[in-house]
Amino acid sequence: MLTKYQSLCYRIFGKKAAKSSQTEYVKRALEKAFMEIRPEAYISFAWMNGIMGAVAGIILIIIYFYVVPIFFQPPPKLLAIIIPSPLLLASLAYFITMMIPESRASRRRKDIDVKLPYALNFIAAMATAGITPAEIFKNLAEQPIYGEVHKEAAWIYRDIAIFNIDIITALRNAANRTPSIKFQEFLQGAITTITSGGDLKNYFLAKAEEYMRENRRQQKEFLETLGLLAESYVTVVVAAPLFLIIIFSVMALFGGPANTAIILYLIAFVMLPIANLGFAMAIRSMAPEV
Repeated sequence: MLTKYQSLCYRIFGKKAAKSSQTEYVKRALEKAFMEIRPEAYISFAWMNGIMGAVAGIILIIIYFYVVPIFFQPPPKLLAIIIPSPLLLASLAYFITMMIPESRASRRRKDIDVKLPYALNFIAAMATAGITPAEIFKNLAEQPIYGEVHKEAAWIYRDIAIFNIDIITALRNAANRTPSIKFQEFLQGAITTITSGGDLKNYFLAKAEEYMRENRRQQKEFLETLGLLAESYVTVVVAAPLFLIIIFSVMALFGGPANTAIILYLIAFVMLPIANLGFAMAIRSMAPEV
């Protein structure tokens, strides 16, 4: 569903965007990101954002030359930033817009990889009960607890039930559009099992066990890494700043450097927050769950 702004962009640039060489790339990125918007509409949206960025840069130039001098004389060094600002802001707005699908696809990939072992246990349990693959994906699509995996299952069941596509083609389409390599490998294995006449139930059970083993291994590795980070945190963020504060405090008592107070302020209000933020970001980026 397009917003009013996106609809306006599409009306203005839609025909030209449909001929863009980026259409196929954007289409794949939007599918992986699960963004329900036509690629030419999104390209139009990115072009318009680039134009808006250029307009913002022109406004900055006008303000710099005609408004700011009324109040004070702006430093000439700012010209190095102000003059190219239309081009810089246009490029920034365009590339940020084009990167949004890739960013969302990356978040979806991580969520799928995290939830997939548990979703496969659900699939294996359903297969053991003798339920058909189409019904398995239908039931999985009704379980939002499995995050992005249930959305992938909903697309597969949509292809089968609404578009009347056979199960092999539906799985192949899902494998092509998913951002997760693990889920892609699982679907490709299911396709091979079906086409070769293998036992799909045994395949689901084997993959569920394999992915659960891998998930336990990843959790164990993360806990070991977390232990190392905890030791580093104590050394870098607790012991080292405390040692520096004591050293500089003693130096100040015995007539140390005149800027000792500034150094202490930097340690307390700059070094410690940055160090804590760095450790928090490192742990967040390595965590197996979002």
